[in-house]
Amino acid sequence: MKQDTDRVVARFAAPPVTGVSEGARALMHEIMTNEPAPAPVRARRLPSLRLAIPAGALLAGGAVAVTWLLPASPAAALDIKEENGYYVIEVKDLYANPKIYEEQLRAASLDITLRVIPATAAFEGQVFPTSPDNQYLTEIKGIYPPGPCERVDGCAIGVKIPMNFKGTANIDVSRKARPGEKYESTTSFAAKGEPMHCVPYRNKTVPEVRALLKERGVRVSEYVDGDLVGKDDGSGIMSSAPDTWRVFGGALSEPGVATLFVLEKPEAEEKIAMFNKKYQQMNGCSVS
Repeated sequence: MKQDTDRVVARFAAPPVTGVSEGARALMHEIMTNEPAPAPVRARRLPSLRLAIPAGALLAGGAVAVTWLLPASPAAALDIKEENGYYVIEVKDLYANPKIYEEQLRAASLDITLRVIPATAAFEGQVFPTSPDNQYLTEIKGIYPPGPCERVDGCAIGVKIPMNFKGTANIDVSRKARPGEKYESTTSFAAKGEPMHCVPYRNKTVPEVRALLKERGVRVSEYVDGDLVGKDDGSGIMSSAPDTWRVFGGALSEPGVATLFVLEKPEAEEKIAMFNKKYQQMNGCSVS
């Protein structure tokens, strides 16, 4: 079964110097229209695998019918095995050269491209499989440990692929970014796991939100004018914003660095109330 990737999750890439990315536009549009980003499916495009627990130990039924395709060696980036009708893949080295992943997958006769990419905190531990035509693949799933997880889409520790899967897949697995490393996947800074989760910020002035972020160890690198979101000439991106402007959203572009989405005039109270109602339904708290 396939689902359109854009309907599964809104991805915000750090805006290029010359324009605002499509992901940024999508995120800002969702915020401005009071529609929270679509909830990622139980395996999403990018998460960082937290691998303290062996993947096989979490599958129901115990370790039955296990066949090791590539026994893990000290230098192995992946641990691949067959278990209960699935290929189970555990990423042992989240920072390995991508060619090593490819070599191990091809050696196991799997037509899979695996990317381990830096992601913001909300998406660490997320798995996002797509087909070559960018359709989300529900057959390929993340492996999730029991217990609570402070992430948007769970804290995956591995990937499982049906042994009868005949297609080609691209799987993005997200990891924690190194200091100064740009995120390849991020979301609203008010999402679960992000620094402004459940922090009132909406419609506050630029200095007020900067102060809130500073308290959380985050600085602002740039601003995006919400009234110029549709322009590709870079005119909507600013290195500073007037202190009287209001903040309606934001996202982290790398660890400790945020982009703020701003408007010259305050938003209408009715709009804020509608946004808060939806945010509270999803998070149990308010952001304004």
